[in-house]
Amino acid sequence: MINQKREHRPSTQRGVIFHLGILLIILAASGYLLWLAIFQQIRGVFLLYLITSVLVFLPFPFFLYRLISLLRAKYTISRDGVSIQWGLRTEDIPITEIEWMRLPDDLAIKLPLPRIIFPGAVLGTREHRDLGIIEFIASDHKQLVLIATKDKIYAISPRNINAFENDFYRSAEMGSITPITKQSSQPQFIIASLMNDKAARAFLLSSAFLSLLLLVVTSFLIPTRTTVPLGLEAIGVNREESSSERLILLPLLSLFIFFVDFSFGSFLYRKEGFKNAAYIVFASALILPISFSALLLMISLSN
Repeated sequence: MINQKREHRPSTQRGVIFHLGILLIILAASGYLLWLAIFQQIRGVFLLYLITSVLVFLPFPFFLYRLISLLRAKYTISRDGVSIQWGLRTEDIPITEIEWMRLPDDLAIKLPLPRIIFPGAVLGTREHRDLGIIEFIASDHKQLVLIATKDKIYAISPRNINAFENDFYRSAEMGSITPITKQSSQPQFIIASLMNDKAARAFLLSSAFLSLLLLVVTSFLIPTRTTVPLGLEAIGVNREESSSERLILLPLLSLFIFFVDFSFGSFLYRKEGFKNAAYIVFASALILPISFSALLLMISLSN
């Protein structure tokens, strides 16, 4: 094909190992603190361990998103332009907007790197004295390629730099009849769009509030009950009893599903023609906290 697209992936091995290690450490630490909380009889100590467990778990979605972004990252070259995808971050650059492509070694002044670098995540912006703003969307700071446009310079890290250069120059030499439309999408812009959308904002804020409220109510209910009834039986039949500490699984499951629905819904929201599907996903995040709240109300009213 004359306008064949060629995809190039960044190096992922070190980044995947690092992020998987961080995720396992977070899960182990948060799980251990939750286990300690479950077996505490004193409410104050129970709440302390529980809150600490939740705080330790908070970075989990961040590093999980970074891992998924790395695994899905790609740089696509065609005669019409270059497309960069990194998680929810996308950048479509028309070939007519690209002024030059160089390696950092070709610069007279050393390239400044982002202040915080993780293996597999070289992200952020820096200002170069001669070149201006440089945005890093890369996985390896030792394997960078610079693409200059009229507005800024992008630093990317294709796994095979020689192949990327050859594909770029070959596509540029062919010329373009219909350059791709310039488009930029960033996670913060997507979140801002969601917050400006009345329906999406209502669903997300309601589900987040109910899930957090469920966590608070459950943390106060657990120390007051030794066991709680589970299941629905006919009147007069003894109900199965279970340890009240197991109730903590309800708000934790609700929060986990909220993060899943938020991530998947955001992915659908940014795709053309899938906004209604995103609303359905956001609305589904209300099902668990409402159902679990009704269950807690029944348990609190039971003898």
